[in-house]
Amino acid sequence: MRLAIALLLLAVIPTAGAQSQESPPPSQSTSEESQAKTDRDDAAMIDDFRAGLTNSVNATATWLDSFFADSINPDDYDTASGSLTLTPEWDEHDGFELDSSFRARVVFPHAERRFSAIIGRADFDDFINDTQQTRPTVIRRDQSDEEWMVGLGFDPYVQTNHSLSFGAGVRGGLNMDPYVRARYRYETIVDDNAELHMQSVAFWRDSDGFGVAQTFEYDTAFSPKWFGKSWFRGTFAERTEGVRWQASQKLYYMYHHERAVGADVWWYGETENAVPMRDYGIRALHRSRFSREWLFLEGWVGMHWPRDTLADDRHPRWIVGIEIEMLFGGD
Repeated sequence: MRLAIALLLLAVIPTAGAQSQESPPPSQSTSEESQAKTDRDDAAMIDDFRAGLTNSVNATATWLDSFFADSINPDDYDTASGSLTLTPEWDEHDGFELDSSFRARVVFPHAERRFSAIIGRADFDDFINDTQQTRPTVIRRDQSDEEWMVGLGFDPYVQTNHSLSFGAGVRGGLNMDPYVRARYRYETIVDDNAELHMQSVAFWRDSDGFGVAQTFEYDTAFSPKWFGKSWFRGTFAERTEGVRWQASQKLYYMYHHERAVGADVWWYGETENAVPMRDYGIRALHRSRFSREWLFLEGWVGMHWPRDTLADDRHPRWIVGIEIEMLFGGD
């Protein structure tokens, strides 16, 4: 993830030229010209990084599809899409952590665009549910689950309100831990200002056996500037202690068409764990586009009350972090 770290540095730390104390200070116009050139160079590096990432994913799809077609037209392989995120966070309970995730999807034209390939590094539950962007970043994940995964997808039925897809692949790098999953998603407009999204996933993986996951999302527009999102996911599998559940409620105020402030309340736990509710908390956040339409910056500060064992007492803990998200492909 060295390239991702470079992206973070380019996005949030302006580059400044060093000045010698012995040299006379440059004129204001010279300084402004130098700064403008530095800004253009930084922007070009970000654009080149994103373009290179998209081209690399598309080239991989071209190579894979060449095994199933007599002739290949490279112009047909511009189907890559995905996201790269980098999240430095300080938690009074856990200390400093640098989290990252990556997800890329390419569609194969010779298969009538029903087959796709997926590669990513993320939490396994987020990966198979394809809902990593709805889960609050502050919900702690099992670090052992954050491994590279590759797979193939088949989408036999995709309509406006309904979609059905299947997938299979491996996770864990050389450990070759295989998985399969089936996913059904339903979306409906409840009224003029509300939408409901429901998703059901059945899965199996060699290391953990069978499982099912159910996700609900409810989006509400209270006014042109106020927006709310309710989110809940429950997962039951052979590796869980009862039902592992996560929930959050967000409220946003859009003070600009590219910027919003908000509040987020979250809870999560496992029903049959010794500590059924592992954590809950609240945070204030700010989200905005940053420099590009496909680059987003979100920062937050909040407080949570974690409890890992029955012997622990809940105490308020500060939490501060930022997340940089870069979308690529799909242009």
